[in-house]
Amino acid sequence: MNILIDTNILIPLEDTGRTLDPSLAEMRRLSEQNGHVLLVHPAQEEDIRRDQNENRRNIVLSRFRQYQAIPSPPALSDSSLQDYEWRQSSENDRIDNLLLHALCRGAVHFLVTDDKDIHKKAREAQVQEQVHHLDQFLAFLRSQSSIEHTPPFGIEERYLHEFDVRQSFFDSLREGYNGFNDWYLRSAEEHRKAWCISDGDTLQAICIYKKEEREIIVDDGTPLDGIALKLCTFKVGESVRGRKLGERLIFSAFKYAVGHHIPYVYLHTFGSEQDLLVSLCQDYGFELAGKYRDRDDVYLKKMSAPDSLPTDLSPLAYAVTYYPHYLDTADIGKFIIPIQPQYHNDLFADTSDLANSLFSQDASLYNPQSNTIKKAYICHANTTQIKTGDLLFFYRTYDRKSVECMGVVEQAYRGQDIEKVLPLVSKRTVYTQAEIGEWLQKETLVILFRFIRDFFPVGQRSLVDAGVRGPIQSIRKISHEQYLHCFAGSHS
Repeated sequence: MNILIDTNILIPLEDTGRTLDPSLAEMRRLSEQNGHVLLVHPAQEEDIRRDQNENRRNIVLSRFRQYQAIPSPPALSDSSLQDYEWRQSSENDRIDNLLLHALCRGAVHFLVTDDKDIHKKAREAQVQEQVHHLDQFLAFLRSQSSIEHTPPFGIEERYLHEFDVRQSFFDSLREGYNGFNDWYLRSAEEHRKAWCISDGDTLQAICIYKKEEREIIVDDGTPLDGIALKLCTFKVGESVRGRKLGERLIFSAFKYAVGHHIPYVYLHTFGSEQDLLVSLCQDYGFELAGKYRDRDDVYLKKMSAPDSLPTDLSPLAYAVTYYPHYLDTADIGKFIIPIQPQYHNDLFADTSDLANSLFSQDASLYNPQSNTIKKAYICHANTTQIKTGDLLFFYRTYDRKSVECMGVVEQAYRGQDIEKVLPLVSKRTVYTQAEIGEWLQKETLVILFRFIRDFFPVGQRSLVDAGVRGPIQSIRKISHEQYLHCFAGSHS
């Protein structure tokens, strides 16, 4: 968005003769981080020239010209001034009015100022919602940034220069790419980042990423029609294999792409050593797009839903192909699943009690099933209604008494045969064969599902308002209308 900053913000921001207010520095940093443009009005140069402090005036003027100015700002006629009923008895009034007039005409989206007279005039013109004090605008920027830039719990986002490229973790990458060290150091110089799991300075897993625009990703291909997230380097160390950290890193990429409205995610693979990575990618909707430099296989994941519903895809296939999107038409079943807090913590890392603790970024504390996207739920419910493609909404009992997480069903099995159950859940749970055997002493329901997302808690009041009454102690099917009332807002 285009953000017009008033002179009373601009002067302390650019005056090198005073200590920079941290709020001003944060505004500039977050604006840039979120793609907003800080603009000035050409008339503000006159305001700055009236500064009696010659040294400060010259410094701010030199910085002022580095900002992008509103192109062809709208002139303020006498008739427009009368319509607004704004006072204009001084040069300060005139410039204030020009800034507000530019906002009213749509030349900018916001005006940031601490001038109380401008705020009063904004209320008179009924544009007060777009005129922010600095503190208000900072709160807005922070609210936008917290969603888009926080990696999943247990994952660190760190600069490449924080790690020594000579460590043994990178040995296999050096063997596959002769110039890896040079590439890594060039990337570090650009202040590139990665999602990673580490033990101090020693890496255990890493995904180095990069945003690209209209990139040609395969030989003889056409550019992608938008922004893509390239997963440049993806590796899980041998010492932590089996903890499902690869899935956690893939989920980090998906979360980042969703938060930044990026329609494509892709990566390169080469050689048999990356067969496991290829399999992982295919499990989550990546498809082979072609070759790069006649050597690497390029796998591409589309993050945007198609304009029309494809008729050749089942609800599950749709959820895999177009994650985080899913089908929720009236013919698809919706179920509320009660789950005790300890099991909810085990399955859903990002809403767990640990995620809100001082140890939230310690990946070693998360069990493998909390890292997975593909999960298993085991219970003794007697329902036989659940089928592939249905939607599940997990109701955390006892403490929170709310629904915060959802998934789509891959498969449901009902029975007591451990030879069937153990292979089904072997990749998705930390329960031992003995523990599963205990479950199977009675008729057991095993639901394999894909985690879709978590969302703002839907509590008992909302459920009751939708007609979902009484204690939720067993799996309960809800109507499409009840789903729309409670959960349709969680749809992407």
